[in-house]
Amino acid sequence: MRIPIAMAKLLTYCALVVLAGCSASQAPLTPSGALAAHAIREIPAPVSAEKGMYVSAFDGKVVYGYPYNNRHGKPPLCEVTGVPYVDSVGVDMHGNLIVPIQRGTIEVFQGPGMCGKGLGDINDPYGYPFDVASADAVNGTIVVANFYDSGTTPGSLSLCTLKGGCTTNLTNPKIDEIGGVALARNGDCWASATDSQNKAILVYFKGCSGSGRVAVGFQNQSYGGLDIDSGGRLVSLSAFDGKLWVYKGCNPKCVTIAGPFALRGLAFYGHLNEKATRFAVTNNSDLLVDIYSYSPKNVTYLYSFGRVSASSDIGGAAYNPRSKE
Repeated sequence: MRIPIAMAKLLTYCALVVLAGCSASQAPLTPSGALAAHAIREIPAPVSAEKGMYVSAFDGKVVYGYPYNNRHGKPPLCEVTGVPYVDSVGVDMHGNLIVPIQRGTIEVFQGPGMCGKGLGDINDPYGYPFDVASADAVNGTIVVANFYDSGTTPGSLSLCTLKGGCTTNLTNPKIDEIGGVALARNGDCWASATDSQNKAILVYFKGCSGSGRVAVGFQNQSYGGLDIDSGGRLVSLSAFDGKLWVYKGCNPKCVTIAGPFALRGLAFYGHLNEKATRFAVTNNSDLLVDIYSYSPKNVTYLYSFGRVSASSDIGGAAYNPRSKE
């Protein structure tokens, strides 16, 4: 399995500057509640754990279920095992966990509680799944960001359902690699991508269909994860320069609401909580999960907690429950 170019670049960058902490803005924190790779444990999810946060390690085999508020660095509440080659993670409006597997499947686990039973897996024949978005993963559509399509072709979006599998593939001639995807309530979707010149672009698909249109006014220097806040604004991570932007519209004209906000490290994926007041990102520089307070015009660092991997790779973070847009 080949490591995608963008993630390889990110990991290489961090490795080269590890002695300096590989931080975009300041020295790394000392992790609290660190979880070493050899400390993986089977922990049954407490019945009362209706809220929490999922965290994954890139190319790992486990998704960790952490406490919802983890300022004191508590260990995981539970673990979802048997998910090899996981990258990002997603949560739908019902608390179901969605896990994209690079080797070509998407797995769904029951909510609303943490680390529920497996509900099924979906084969994605179109490419290598890296990110997902869905309002209802059990009964509705799951939009999958394929970093690359099968073979050597550029990335794409797959439209899938748990019962019917992946039946539609969305492409755009400007897309080379796709890093993140977002799905709005009205059914529109966006792909955070690069073009053939390695320039960051955002591609808008009205109704999550057709060939899409490249957004105008997108200012990210890099692609990365996407989310939508409670006001319908697009929250966009710029991974390789450790920045965050907030946009309105992008259908296809983007109006910049705020940004760029400087993050503590290089962050590829992150998600908002249900009230869109907290934003969790996986900090690839320090191998920590960073928590920020969020409003459309103010993003402030609050705290970090434990390493999710003993190596130089980290995946995604998603609150349960997620942003209600």
